[in-house]
Amino acid sequence: MKRLKQGALVALSIFLTGCSALNFSVEGLVDAPKLTEEQSKIHEALTNSVGNNITLKYPRNGEHRSAFVIANLDDDAANEAIVFYEYKEGSRDKGIMMNVLDTDEDGNWQSVREMRVPGSEVDKVMVAPLGAGSRRNVIVGYQNASTEDKTLELYSYTGEEMKKIGSDTYSVLESIDIDLDGNNELIAIQKTVNAETETVSAKASLLSIEEGELKRSKTVDMLDNVAKYSKVTQGLLSDGRHALFIDSINLDGNMQTEILYYRYSTLQNPIQQRKEKLLTLCTSDPVRGSCVDIDGDGVIEIPSLKPMTGYENVENAQVLYQVTWNVYKDFYTLEEKYKGYSSGDMFLAFPKRWEGKVTVKQELETGEVVFYKYTGNINTSTTELLRLTSAIRDDDKKMTDAGYEQVKSKGQVIYYVKFPEQTQDQLVLTIDEVKNNFYITDN
Repeated sequence: MKRLKQGALVALSIFLTGCSALNFSVEGLVDAPKLTEEQSKIHEALTNSVGNNITLKYPRNGEHRSAFVIANLDDDAANEAIVFYEYKEGSRDKGIMMNVLDTDEDGNWQSVREMRVPGSEVDKVMVAPLGAGSRRNVIVGYQNASTEDKTLELYSYTGEEMKKIGSDTYSVLESIDIDLDGNNELIAIQKTVNAETETVSAKASLLSIEEGELKRSKTVDMLDNVAKYSKVTQGLLSDGRHALFIDSINLDGNMQTEILYYRYSTLQNPIQQRKEKLLTLCTSDPVRGSCVDIDGDGVIEIPSLKPMTGYENVENAQVLYQVTWNVYKDFYTLEEKYKGYSSGDMFLAFPKRWEGKVTVKQELETGEVVFYKYTGNINTSTTELLRLTSAIRDDDKKMTDAGYEQVKSKGQVIYYVKFPEQTQDQLVLTIDEVKNNFYITDN
């Protein structure tokens, strides 16, 4: 059983690493993504125009992850295509190229225009109208691989010409209908460094087209202690408003969350505006992850940490933490929604009768998490209430034969609990209580 659990933990640790920890390029894969029939036709038209000596470039982030972005760019009856690529070593041009392709009267794809674009990587591509009644715009973000600098370029396609409207820099770029007017707005966060003091500041703005130019407006300050923005989640506030939840690593190495939403005809960032009151409730650590919709209701929960009951005076390296998931309420209030124990991508919310009365220990030999009745000292708390572990799906029979019960699963990993025998303590949960309070996050 010990070997079984250790093997499961190895599999689980690999599973919990997540795609975000991997760093690969399409060029490094053994097999490149297989093209669809339409993509194959576009690729053939592209190579007929520019030759075969090219390598496709794939956007790293955003909705469009293919080198072939197929969308209606000019509001006619047919789609157009945008393809990103670079010429191989020794070819005529260097850097990323963008090619716009359209169909002729017979429905055959043909290249309309090839243009060189900035950066060494494509960060993200968005196709959306900016503002009511405007035609669709193409927004492309580019990044230099050696730095964090990102540049966006805004284009408009007229049917014959891909016209560049403007450009700007950004650290975060998102398209969302934040003011609920039926049209997506473009929101950018820009970081700037004071050349004299070397202090960093950041602002979020709405980007729009005014008199044919790209403009910033509705600007709001962001926290100035950000080392790196790590993740952006689109979701709801508790009152149903759309919002962006921006996770970042701060200068102390902790994870923190800011919120951008629209009210009083402008952008709001309550965490920055009331940071003395709210920031500690939006601060966690990278291990416990970022904000997430734990229970699938669309409202985003934000984590904060404090030592688990009994660990208040334990050395930092040995502390186990209690995670509180908060939701933002209007008028600068974060309200507790769940409180409990988190490990990897699982979270067990404590029922009310557990609060302040239960603590947690980890058994290093088996890798299990064990919940105990707290008696005032972590070392003397020995009344076991619940045992939590995981295993790969193939070992389910071995686990159930050993007295473990299934709670939930994710992929090939199944989570199990085991209850103590011969105890009538009221703190012991039922299997239904465990299942109702057990969540698997997407962190």
